[in-house]
Amino acid sequence: MIAYVDGGSRGNPGPAGFGVRIEQPDGTLVEEFSESIGTATNNVAEYRGLIAALEWAKRHDQTTLHVRSDSLLLVQQMLGNYKVKNEGLQPLHAKARGLARDVGRVTFEHVGRSLNAHADRLANEAMDRASSPKAQTPSLQPPASSVQRDVLSPLERNVRLFVYRHFIETTNAPDLKTIADAVGARALEVIGALHALADLHALVLAPATSAIWMAHPFSAVPTAYPVIANGKRYHANCAWDAAGILSLVGDGDAHTRCDDCGAELTITVRGGTIDGGGVVHYVVPPRRFWENVAFT
Repeated sequence: MIAYVDGGSRGNPGPAGFGVRIEQPDGTLVEEFSESIGTATNNVAEYRGLIAALEWAKRHDQTTLHVRSDSLLLVQQMLGNYKVKNEGLQPLHAKARGLARDVGRVTFEHVGRSLNAHADRLANEAMDRASSPKAQTPSLQPPASSVQRDVLSPLERNVRLFVYRHFIETTNAPDLKTIADAVGARALEVIGALHALADLHALVLAPATSAIWMAHPFSAVPTAYPVIANGKRYHANCAWDAAGILSLVGDGDAHTRCDDCGAELTITVRGGTIDGGGVVHYVVPPRRFWENVAFT
């Protein structure tokens, strides 16, 4: 596989982001993604893009990867021709070197910006999101995309329904191949549907990937909010989502502890009715949930 990577910052340091495009050797698109990283320098953004590409390769069991970047500094440092003198880049360089070893054979090539246009476009889109006033002042209105599109496409609807059915039946998130097989679509089509659903806040994808992280109220990773129902162990994203899982799967118990005093807390549902009482405290006000939904 070939990974085109780019990163940038408006202000250096300033609103920053990176873009990654993965292609087959013949130029066929495999996947592309971008991420805003807040305030950072150009070089930090470049390294974050490289790390995301290497993490993608490792996650997809790629043992060889050819990286193309228009950052001469990044390429020469990864080749060992330039020393990494900047203390802020040293841990990023070390992480990239470690990931490259994990992948197996990783080669690097410096290319002109014209040959890195797709990654440059993705990085600029990420910087747009980072510097957007809306990113600093969240609106109470739904995202523009959801206003313009009142309904999901047939594929997006099928993907979303399957994801929820899979969570209910298995307690886990389905992987890309499982979704594609279930809905009868190509992997690239499913990737597009997943990112569209993420844009609409219908799903949450793990950073810089197409892997499902959350499908509220379900979490794809273990959390401090386990829910036991029908002999299965689910994980909620928070206490509020724990009640949401019980509303979907039926009678059961949700367990957690008070972050303040450590007391054990249990939500019990029998016959569709919550047994007992309690208080749910929202540390983050709802209008700000999606600024960083994982933190929320």
